[in-house]
Amino acid sequence: MRLLFIHSDFLEFEPVSRAIEDAEEVEKARKRVEDCLVVFLAVEEGDGPGIEESAVEEIRNVASKVGAERIVLYPFVHLTQEPADPDLAKTVLNNLEKRVKEDFEVVRAPFGWYKSFTLRCKGHPLAELSRKVVPSPRRSLKKEFAVLTPDGRILKPEEVGNEFGEDFRILVEKEALGKESPGGGEPEYIKYCKKFGIDWEPMSDVGHMRFNPVGNFLFEAVSEYSWKLAESLGIHVYRVRGTNLFSLKEKPVREHAELFGDRLYQMKVGSKNFVFRYAACHQQFSILGSWGISHRHLPFGVFEVADAYRYEQSGELLLCFRTRKLHMPDLHVLCRDLDEAMEWFLRLHEKIYGEIRKLGRDYVSLYNLTSREFFEKNREFFEKLVELEGKPVLLCFYPEDANFYWILNIEYHIIDSMGRPREIGTVQIDVGNAERFGIKFTDRDNTQKHPVILHTAIIGTVERYLYTVFDTVLRERNPVLPLWLSPVQVRLCPVNDSFLGFCEEIAKRLAESGVRADIDDRKESVQKKIRNAEVDWVPFTVVVGERERKSGKLSVRFRKTGEVKEMSEDELVRMIKSETEGYPFKPLPVPVRLSERPKF
Repeated sequence: MRLLFIHSDFLEFEPVSRAIEDAEEVEKARKRVEDCLVVFLAVEEGDGPGIEESAVEEIRNVASKVGAERIVLYPFVHLTQEPADPDLAKTVLNNLEKRVKEDFEVVRAPFGWYKSFTLRCKGHPLAELSRKVVPSPRRSLKKEFAVLTPDGRILKPEEVGNEFGEDFRILVEKEALGKESPGGGEPEYIKYCKKFGIDWEPMSDVGHMRFNPVGNFLFEAVSEYSWKLAESLGIHVYRVRGTNLFSLKEKPVREHAELFGDRLYQMKVGSKNFVFRYAACHQQFSILGSWGISHRHLPFGVFEVADAYRYEQSGELLLCFRTRKLHMPDLHVLCRDLDEAMEWFLRLHEKIYGEIRKLGRDYVSLYNLTSREFFEKNREFFEKLVELEGKPVLLCFYPEDANFYWILNIEYHIIDSMGRPREIGTVQIDVGNAERFGIKFTDRDNTQKHPVILHTAIIGTVERYLYTVFDTVLRERNPVLPLWLSPVQVRLCPVNDSFLGFCEEIAKRLAESGVRADIDDRKESVQKKIRNAEVDWVPFTVVVGERERKSGKLSVRFRKTGEVKEMSEDELVRMIKSETEGYPFKPLPVPVRLSERPKF
């Protein structure tokens, strides 16, 4: 933004004719302002959220130096050769006017008009000044930390050692004490991601991923599972879908962006400025704002696996964990009031912990709060949360004037194989966005109220869930994906070509029973086929020969333990179906015969 300050004895101006089609509606009348600081200003291309804050600071600074109490905001596009989109410029001007009015008497000249004007500059050394302003960096918030134990004690972070477990100590040291974990180098899990066809896309911006057929199988399976989890909550959950590009000229979008921070992924289309959504909030809230909602409908959820964008620093990017494009299985639960929201928060908290424990892992949690009063008034609620975790949690209190839209935000962290806290799941109580986006419901007394909204990604982003899976299995002696996620569950290895037809019959029956089976039909020895199955992390390998055809029994090799068990097809199917119960089923993502597959 460009600013030109003229400390004036007076300014007279009059709108003459429209300069743009959507100029403000104004009365064509001459106006005179005595003894004022005239601020000619031009909003420029690239002026993003936070620019008004910087401009206000400059205006305050100059006004204090010249002793001005009356400010005239005068839009003057000729100060720049790179003007912003008119809609954005108008939004910035309106926001700036509101902010400056907090401290000064303000007159604003109309936007989008050719105007005649006369002013008389006072002529002292500070009477003519120019400035270029850029968005203010987010102020560093002074946060205070404490530890809440399952028995209700409050401890200082520096009092925590290994008595609550090494994982919790690592979280406290990083978040509260500022100690970075020593882990460095490329994590081992990355080679496993690439093994299953998950990698960076070299022909895009940095931080964007691609998935080959096997990687895409994993992606789609996790996406479907995230929807099954939302469906399992016992309330109506509506699936929606929309765009990922939102205009910064829209007040709720712009305000939400300002609260989000400095990782906005922005795009200019023609003269208009847009932001790529960084979660599903924009689309879901825009849709919800148009619904007619009654108290009888609440609580209910809205869900989308949303592609979201965050402009992460290139040096911090990490495959599957920190990316510029991610996929958020975003669920918002709308509640009548805070009490109902806290009830459902507890249920989501339990669901989130249940899912990480299914993987054989556990979280250590960081509870971010914007109100100490909320914490003190609801100690019983917090003690229930901690009781469910069965271990202490780290509390982080933000300043009361931080002005966030949420009052409680839990970050669920694993400690990865390199000893680093990694946030995976999240849930928060939102008390601000319903009003910001115009979401209302009709209460029992026929009044219009704003619901309290819970935000959650129960298993984290699709990418981070896969990150957690790979980080978990690499700890095993014989790594293998969870059975429901294994692209191939059973590998059939015929001892020679004469048994290919028999293997195809078995594979077909297994597929009809909901089991993914393939056939290694290549001209290799049986031992090499078994080794290849191990390399491919196939959970169950079956060598098929004359004995299997005659007996109807299969010798099943278990990758995880290395043992071999004799079982019937039905027994094998029952075992697999039992272990994958409750998870989505997807068919084999590649041809049944290995010889028919490209080398991915």
